[in-house]
Amino acid sequence: MGVTLYCFVFGVCPFMDERILSLHQKIKTQPVELPEHADISDDLKDLLLKMLDKNPETRISIPQIKVHPWVTRHGAEPLPLEDDNCCMLIEVTEEEVENSVKHIPSLATVILVRTMLRKRSFGNPFDWARKEDRSSLCPPGQTLTKQESSDGMRSVDLPYVGEDEALS
Repeated sequence: MGVTLYCFVFGVCPFMDERILSLHQKIKTQPVELPEHADISDDLKDLLLKMLDKNPETRISIPQIKVHPWVTRHGAEPLPLEDDNCCMLIEVTEEEVENSVKHIPSLATVILVRTMLRKRSFGNPFDWARKEDRSSLCPPGQTLTKQESSDGMRSVDLPYVGEDEALS
């Protein structure tokens, strides 16, 4: 949380290096330095340095952060107590957990949904019901087409949407 707050305040990370091992070494050994021309309050400086303390035994804890003068404006705006803020326990059923994430069958499905969202057309683009009848992606410039079958289903033309466009 200290690194995140530092980044929000100064727009850069407290330690930078192009090589991950060197960065790790800097984090472990170099003292935290605030930018020289930092126009921040003494309370914020205090909080940042306490949050970025390298020693976990002396680093400020979450309960201490919640009552820090910078966070509470010297007690004028205290945060709600944990009991007041967390009064209701929400129970999640196994069914809710199982239904929380659905499998997306393919990139073609993502592209199709993205195209439908872009065109604001939310009707069913397929007039057939069987999943195995769905066409795969066509080369650029062509459209996906479902030919009329013997049972009288209409054809559906869908524009080609490239992967880069669909995921942007």
